[in-house]
Amino acid sequence: MQLRDEAHAPRRHTTTRASIRIAGLLLGAAVLLGPASAFWEGGSSVAQRVEIPPLYVTIVVHNEEDTSRGVLPKAQIPDYDGDAALMAHFADAMRAFAEMAQSHGARINFGSDWTFSRGVAAHEPTFYVELDALGHEIDAHAHESSVRYHEVREEILVADGNPTDVASGMNEEEIEEQLEYFDRYYPEFRVLWGVALPGHDAGECIAAWVWRPSRDDWTKHDPRGRYIYVGHGELVNSFDAVRRGVAARRADRVNTIALFVSPREFKAAAGTAGIEAQWTAPTDSVHFWRNRIELWDDLLDEIDALVDVGAVAYASLTEIVSIFEEKEAAGELDFAFGEVPRSYDSMRARNLRAGYPLD
Repeated sequence: MQLRDEAHAPRRHTTTRASIRIAGLLLGAAVLLGPASAFWEGGSSVAQRVEIPPLYVTIVVHNEEDTSRGVLPKAQIPDYDGDAALMAHFADAMRAFAEMAQSHGARINFGSDWTFSRGVAAHEPTFYVELDALGHEIDAHAHESSVRYHEVREEILVADGNPTDVASGMNEEEIEEQLEYFDRYYPEFRVLWGVALPGHDAGECIAAWVWRPSRDDWTKHDPRGRYIYVGHGELVNSFDAVRRGVAARRADRVNTIALFVSPREFKAAAGTAGIEAQWTAPTDSVHFWRNRIELWDDLLDEIDALVDVGAVAYASLTEIVSIFEEKEAAGELDFAFGEVPRSYDSMRARNLRAGYPLD
């Protein structure tokens, strides 16, 4: 696919994709099978250990509203619905990102707030249709400063999108009230993802499995619960985070992890006509959209090796929910998991520490 600001080629790595895959296969086998001393633990064979279900990996994209409580444009958020050139750039970058993910068999859940959907409707009317054709999903994502979840979902429909029943991102401090609100629109919203603290500060839930939240305590499972929560794990964009998720799998859970990204990470080339400087980067920078896509391509190459040995499977959030419901009905899951794990640092700090480049 040809993109509109393609005058500059990205940097290229000297490591070949084949060598990454071979190294990853060896590493993936080591992660999956463990050390030689563990091959026959408690009389269990390697073949029996390999039967642990895979870690389901989803790529979640969130774009944010660019208007909030009368502030226009909102600081650090692209003016998706008010700037046609800016919207064209980010839509094209996300198309290229979606095609790259699809080439790996990976699935994106694209969480759209309302101003992005208005930008799609006004400037990029085929965007959601194209993502859907690639096998990705469109979810409602709302900060609800002035526009609530059901209205955000309606904006996706107006923009010719096919929204899922996923509510993607909500404030843990308001979760009880949020569930009561969703009751008014059920089953338009049936799946929850990304219950977080403001600013993704330290202390938010990083559970890496699926359950039905209780109304008394959303971190506890209620077998009669109406909603299904898909845990996202560490929310760190690194192979090591995925590898830790693989090592922590349990046969009596649906094991999940998400890789998390924003369109505004994929900047135009410095000097691109019609694009404000804050949304551009030098073409040798990792923040330049082509180089950012290559970074993700390399990360998925590493994860592909774990897919090849059965330790990981790419899946969308609705696919994960279907797997969960099937295993739940068969009585294969154990929900006695105690306290959920919580982050020791902010999401930003965790990613920077892991080497994922952020502004």
